[in-house]
Amino acid sequence: MKKLGVLGGMGPLCTANFYQKIVKNTKADKDQDHIPTIIISDPQIPDRTAAILTGKDEEILIQKIKENLENLENQGVDNIAIPCNTMHYYYDTFKNYTNINIINMVEETLLYCKKNNDLNIGVLGTKATMSCGIYEKYAENLGINIIPMDDHIKEFTMDTIYKIKETNDTSHPEFLKMIEKLKNTRVDAIILACTELSLIDNITSYDFVIDAMDILAYESIKKSGFEIKNKK
Repeated sequence: MKKLGVLGGMGPLCTANFYQKIVKNTKADKDQDHIPTIIISDPQIPDRTAAILTGKDEEILIQKIKENLENLENQGVDNIAIPCNTMHYYYDTFKNYTNINIINMVEETLLYCKKNNDLNIGVLGTKATMSCGIYEKYAENLGINIIPMDDHIKEFTMDTIYKIKETNDTSHPEFLKMIEKLKNTRVDAIILACTELSLIDNITSYDFVIDAMDILAYESIKKSGFEIKNKK
């Protein structure tokens, strides 16, 4: 039986939501049928967007991740999930800090898009995620076109993310209206590429919305050798 490691705290509510997704989507009849999981929720990890765009506290961020990955490895996990899209900017760096497989949230989400023939994709996330090629890095090899978002959408999305972090308020109907307008343009699907966006009420009720945190949860279940309750 494989053990899952989760490196979270970015933010804490998202980590709680991620673990809930794993539990709810694992085929299990009793406690003992669930995945043994070690969760490190480290909210003291510096702001990812600031680190990427300005270099602020980047050395601290990398050192804290290194320590947390080593901690998970020492506790005998078989796979590590990091439920933070922006953090995957450093994915290649983090792979050097552990011998444990780190599930690539970004690549797995784009593979899901490819499988469903969604090739023109809108990505909504932090400014760093939308501006620094985090999804584009993997999209080109898969034949997926990431459609650039304008500055207004980037600002509005970033403001929404930080409002959720500040207030834990998950009711944002104005954000839902924005993604409805986006779908009426030229996208096949929209990826929620920030785990705060995953928390917005009713956002995954749209069939064109793909939640990267859902994909990470499904891959975490499968790579741990368990079955997904509702096949995806």
